Amino acid sequence: MGSLLKIHELTKIFPGQVALDGVDLEIETGSTHALVGQNGSGKSTLIKVLCGFHQPTGESSASYYPQSIMNTPSLDEPIELRLGDGKAAANAGIRFVHQDLGLVDSFNAIENISMGVGYTKRFGGAIDWRADRKRAEEGLATLGFPDIDVNIPVGLLAPSQKTAVAIARALHDWDKGASLLVLDEPTASLPGADVERLFTAVRRLQEKGVAILYVSHHLDEVFEIADTATILRDGKRIATLPINELDHDKMIELMIGHTLIKRQQASRELTGSEKGLIIQGLTGGTLAGINLHVEPGEIVGVAGIMGSGREMLVPLITGQTPSDQGAVAVDGMQIQNYSPKSAINAGMAFLSADRYSQGVIAIQSVRNNLTLSDVKRNWSSFKLDHKAEKVEADQWIEKLDVKTPTSETPIGSLSGGNQQKVLFGRSLRLEPSVLVLDEPTRGIDVGAKEEIHQLVDQASKDNAAVLVASTDTDELIRLSHRVVVMVNGRISEELKGDQMTVENIERAQLQSQEQKMKAGTHGNA
Repeated sequence: MGSLLKIHELTKIFPGQVALDGVDLEIETGSTHALVGQNGSGKSTLIKVLCGFHQPTGESSASYYPQSIMNTPSLDEPIELRLGDGKAAANAGIRFVHQDLGLVDSFNAIENISMGVGYTKRFGGAIDWRADRKRAEEGLATLGFPDIDVNIPVGLLAPSQKTAVAIARALHDWDKGASLLVLDEPTASLPGADVERLFTAVRRLQEKGVAILYVSHHLDEVFEIADTATILRDGKRIATLPINELDHDKMIELMIGHTLIKRQQASRELTGSEKGLIIQGLTGGTLAGINLHVEPGEIVGVAGIMGSGREMLVPLITGQTPSDQGAVAVDGMQIQNYSPKSAINAGMAFLSADRYSQGVIAIQSVRNNLTLSDVKRNWSSFKLDHKAEKVEADQWIEKLDVKTPTSETPIGSLSGGNQQKVLFGRSLRLEPSVLVLDEPTRGIDVGAKEEIHQLVDQASKDNAAVLVASTDTDELIRLSHRVVVMVNGRISEELKGDQMTVENIERAQLQSQEQKMKAGTHGNA
């Protein structure tokens, strides 16, 4: 394989922050090159400069080697690539699939692809829908997704199918010179089976000579799919190494600058307290009657595959989704007129799984986002005391070690890990008796992840009853005093102490698949 793209001394400076500091990057034809680092390391900034969203600062250069997609040799002489110019990147054959995919859920695959690349026109200007349909079907089939119905709204498709539509749109002209596909956190919302299907599509593209720049927080995926990895830290390139010269611990050490100390909760005996979080007969959605008691000072993890009921538990407990029947009590007092507001008033605080749509208000300041949970606390003389609010926000920023220029900085400009710390501060300032967390570290890096885990530990030490629902089995083992596993809307198993292993949790979760398979077999008998 020869060089496809070379970036030299890429620097980007924002007011008060050096986001990229003289970064070099070289990508080879037909390779999968992982770009990894903590939130704030410079990954997103590099992608945004490459696609033309940001302009580089000072002197930097880039060059690419034009080539056909069909594995013909690269030209000997490179062509200069103007960084910060989206059109120049497109002309160089660089295509992008961003984390939010940029799809219109109410449009079908034909419309989403055509909207992004231009509609095929007949003589006279009418849209040639037959040609556009063929383009969509052939593009998806090339990726290994011939089963996608291109006529239904993409909002009805599975997550991996949506990602395939976005990739097909990006690579609509792969046979005319598309040479590099940038995938930014492509598996952020994908279940395990869909991740493997995406990887199959990536390997198909590699076989056709397309290079992949793969940006991800999921290190296990990086080791499975990548040939080479570049590690960024604090805006600098720390290392570029073949993936076979790295292991999980070494990569983490390069990312955070020191060895990550692995922690696990000490075993904890139940006290028989009647306080904490008590759930009785909770039914709704896919839940078929849940009974669970989380004592003060205890952390209980909830595991379960998609469809097990695990993803419905937090919305029902917190009143975000109406329940059919059952009761939820905090410190012995049943919550009446159930809603998120009444749950908070009863002493519960919670974080939703999707911080972007249900957590942060991106255009608002860190201060506003942090104090949103109880504005009246800083109310004085019938109006909001902004000075008192700022003092409190600054105290929480220091306590949580939030990396932000000031409390007035829009939270949307912070890294994902720092946004999540602000949301934790929003909850912890309520001094809750019960803390309910749904995917508390989704989409954040290993360094920020451990900082979040320590906040959860501290909440437990402060005598809060903590419930953590997560698809990250390692996270559940790290945080929990015990783990309950959900299958078919019910708690099927409880694990604690030496029983809490990845193997045992995965085995218990897979019972649901086995039961469904047996049910299907009996139904066909």
